[in-house]
Amino acid sequence: WTRRQRWLKLHSEASGNFWRCCPAHRCLRVHLHGLIAMGHSTQLRLYATLALVFFSCFLVPTRASSFLRAGQVTEKDAMQTLENELAGGIRPDAQKHLQWLEETLRPTYLALPKNAAGNLGHQAVRYVLHRFFVQQRGWFVRGLEPTNDTSWRTPTKPLIVKEWVPDFLQDILEKREGERGIDLRELVALAAALEDLVRKEAVGRLQTAYELHALPLNGPLSEPKVEEALTTYFVAYLKAGNFSADDADELSRKKQLFAKRYAGYDEAKGWLDDVVGKRMSTSRSASLNFAAASNIASEIGEKFYAFNDLECKSLKTTLQGLEGKKAGRVRLSTFYKASLYSHWRFNEKADYLKRLGALDDSDPQQPRVIVPNYIMSRPNCLEASNLYAICCRNHCEDLMSHLETQIGSAAAEPRKIAELVANLPSDTVPVPRNLSQPLVDRLFQVSRNNYGRVPLHGRLFAQWMHHAYPRECPYPHEVGTTSPHTPDEWMKETGHSMAAASTEEMMQQVASDTCASDSPQSGAGCGDEESEELPWNEAEELLLAHREEKELAKVPRKELALQATSRQDDTTAKPQTASSSSWLTRVGIVAAASIGLAAFGLAYPQRMVHRGFKDDKPIALPAHWLLVPFALVVLLVYGLGLLDGATLLFACIAGLVALIFKKFVLRHSNQCLGRSDAGKLPV
Repeated sequence: WTRRQRWLKLHSEASGNFWRCCPAHRCLRVHLHGLIAMGHSTQLRLYATLALVFFSCFLVPTRASSFLRAGQVTEKDAMQTLENELAGGIRPDAQKHLQWLEETLRPTYLALPKNAAGNLGHQAVRYVLHRFFVQQRGWFVRGLEPTNDTSWRTPTKPLIVKEWVPDFLQDILEKREGERGIDLRELVALAAALEDLVRKEAVGRLQTAYELHALPLNGPLSEPKVEEALTTYFVAYLKAGNFSADDADELSRKKQLFAKRYAGYDEAKGWLDDVVGKRMSTSRSASLNFAAASNIASEIGEKFYAFNDLECKSLKTTLQGLEGKKAGRVRLSTFYKASLYSHWRFNEKADYLKRLGALDDSDPQQPRVIVPNYIMSRPNCLEASNLYAICCRNHCEDLMSHLETQIGSAAAEPRKIAELVANLPSDTVPVPRNLSQPLVDRLFQVSRNNYGRVPLHGRLFAQWMHHAYPRECPYPHEVGTTSPHTPDEWMKETGHSMAAASTEEMMQQVASDTCASDSPQSGAGCGDEESEELPWNEAEELLLAHREEKELAKVPRKELALQATSRQDDTTAKPQTASSSSWLTRVGIVAAASIGLAAFGLAYPQRMVHRGFKDDKPIALPAHWLLVPFALVVLLVYGLGLLDGATLLFACIAGLVALIFKKFVLRHSNQCLGRSDAGKLPV
């Protein structure tokens, strides 16, 4: 059984509890949209909705908030935690842990662009912390994404939502440091403070589990009792905190029912037993206090991503088997067909997939699901905490970390990057390999738009990495075009009644895709064959420096996340803002060279080409008549972007030096030979 390998399960049809094929952590939700989609008429769907609403009233537990609000973080908690970490931490192994955080964060910190003070700006801090938690813990911390629009101060967002915490902590530091930015030590303190707040929530939930089992918090307890409380904590973790009971009998029944209905529970429980077993005696005859049990609870949250990765790899393998000729792409019709005619449930609406950034509709007639974007999207995440969700890890971060370590700066020469990537393997890309010429050309084009170097943290390089590793690196959409919404958040925002496509919608998409390889009309109007080329968008977006952010303080943070230096349709090329300064430099060089060329032609009408003698005087053409056409050709080549600016400047300077040297040598030779002006060799 894998993440989506779940058969549709019906239980107690009268009560409206429908279980569908879905990720394990989603199988215990009542999927209203899944049930409604089963109806074949508007009236039936209305009855189904009313029935579910009616029966859900009897399913709401009397203490549903017991785990949801346990360990809730307040502004006072966040502020105090940050102060403690800035002062050196309070946990027993604080110094050792802070040192580990510093060593882990340093390569990315050194590779990121800095402000005038040599520190990180606002968005760079969010970027590096987001990467750290996704890579090291599998935590998708809402509020840390560079493209996230966080507004924790608004009255419509209570403090229980997960977005406000990172923004609040960062705001404290920025007000304290002013325009200086955040250095590595403060970055480490931010990461440690977020970990401490996650630990606080875990301890609060474990305390709730102890209360449900009527266990005291003071003093040691036998290991079997602690293990039972940890199992209850784990069940609540898998249910995103939506778990409670009024007494021991109800608790036992609910845990047994959960184990029966949760597809893959035996595997999950085996993983838990392995984690807990390493902290307990083999005979389970010893005792543990609450502090030791809290450490185990925290470890569950820190290591669960490893177990989750097993399902993520299975999902990746399945989607890879559905790909066409385009690597990392699955036709939407094929995606839905797997849901209609197999045990898989790939049924998200096309509009929802597009909002997630998981749909490639560059060809509207042939929309495709982007495999890495879909795997890491929110429908495949476990909302395990009020502070983070457990999502599939972004394996492109491992590749980026290797490049950052090897390069050690924010930008690099394209040739060096190509050499590193050619010898950098992934799960689906063997090495050594020869990069295709179009891929290398793209890299050099990115460098030409950025003064001859490739910014490692720009959108264009992220897009290039997606082309180099189409199954590992997600496609980077432009800022503001996507959002990591959960299905419920998307439905609330758009007004849709469900995020899953109905059977009719999926069948319609399958039937309309006449370009699919197994379609009877395949080839009609589809070209000779499906192209392997992935779409490329020339829009560049770079992380802002701290000083630039302060100057744009009045702009909403969503627009400050990344600087969109150019906007361009996939089919229409437009001048880029990122390359506008490069273009102005180019025009300036051409203008300066043209003026200098004209001045040279007017100031030095010496005879360059000897055509014979007349009245004992040499006949020659003026210099500018031969130099100007050649120079104009060179300038034209440069204006088309085929000649680097530095090369042009070097050539101009070298040519000028050569002319001066030639004039000096010839004049000196004429003087040595004692020739008159009339008999001199033409300069």
